[in-house]
Amino acid sequence: MYVVFWLLLVELSCGIVWGIHRGLYSLFTKEVLLVTSFTQIGLVVSVFGLTKAVTNLSLGALSDKIGRKPTIILGMIMSGLGGLMIALASVYDDMLIGTALFGLGQGSSFVGIMVSMNEVVASARRGLSMGLFELAAYGGSSIGSALGGYVAFTHGLRLPFYGIMILSIAGIVVAVVTIPETKVTKKTIEKSSTTAVRGKYSATLRHLIPLYIAGFSSKIMDSPVWSFLPLYLSGFKMNITEITTVTSAFTFSWAFSQPLTGFVSDKVGRKKVIIIGLTGTAITILLYLFTSNFMLLSFFAFLMGLGAALFYTPLIAMVGDIAPLGLEGTLIGSYRFFRDMGYSAGPVLLGMVADALGLQYAFYVPAIILLATAVIVYAGSKETRILSH
Repeated sequence: MYVVFWLLLVELSCGIVWGIHRGLYSLFTKEVLLVTSFTQIGLVVSVFGLTKAVTNLSLGALSDKIGRKPTIILGMIMSGLGGLMIALASVYDDMLIGTALFGLGQGSSFVGIMVSMNEVVASARRGLSMGLFELAAYGGSSIGSALGGYVAFTHGLRLPFYGIMILSIAGIVVAVVTIPETKVTKKTIEKSSTTAVRGKYSATLRHLIPLYIAGFSSKIMDSPVWSFLPLYLSGFKMNITEITTVTSAFTFSWAFSQPLTGFVSDKVGRKKVIIIGLTGTAITILLYLFTSNFMLLSFFAFLMGLGAALFYTPLIAMVGDIAPLGLEGTLIGSYRFFRDMGYSAGPVLLGMVADALGLQYAFYVPAIILLATAVIVYAGSKETRILSH
């Protein structure tokens, strides 16, 4: 429990800096850098998603070689540098480069912490442990979004991005002092033959494809909340504090319900929980379009977070169920690669749709994608959590 506590604390700090960027980047790009194109604003998150995805894939595999702790620390260094560059940005290109650094850092830290959690918690509690991980990430994001919104409202949009650098430094100190290395030893891995591990790896690929698609779709779902919901709400003359309150309601409910949904998937199985979550979120994402009332919008955001929690945590738990010994970093990193590629494709796709058809269509498209994904998971995946009777 000692190791889990410090891993979650460091993950919380990573989540807070993520929430600052997540909640304010679109307003910063529009109001400070004077960018008006929805496609260009969406491209910022696409850069984040692409760099985070590539980092997940490469450093997930690398962490199997060099260890989890160096991966986590390297990520926080890059996140801090990215936040500093955004804070000093004077042109759009500075925002893109700073966000690329930030994405590299977040991918590195998140995958290192996630794999460590997977290694120190018993498989029977994997859903719960991944739920706690996501609670720290998205709970931190909710705190960061609300805190960043308050600071931006009182001191301007640049100051919160300096906070990313300060919080990253604090996270580095905590990680260096408290987190042990959790990577399995070479001796442990050699207890399984190389041929057997390779055979298991090949056998998992077919079962991972629906999970990759669902992970990709989950970030398509998140794209309108991160990229376009703040702009949509600003059209109702809401101030920054109100806008970040709505977006924080989504991340708050998403965060705090994930330990529960992970625990439920440990008990009743992953697949049915995932399908319910995908379908429910597809419906609730459309509710934003039917009101301009602040309280109702906050409530709908809260409901959407509950739906997202039903599939987000069980998906990564399914990957952990599948991963052979010694390949946890590689397979979890590959899943996160495909998942975060949704961050790369989603904002640009939805930005182009919004520019061509109107901002409301940036909400219709992800709803359709989530419904299609529910069908794919139902038809193409099998239950991985073997239930005891």
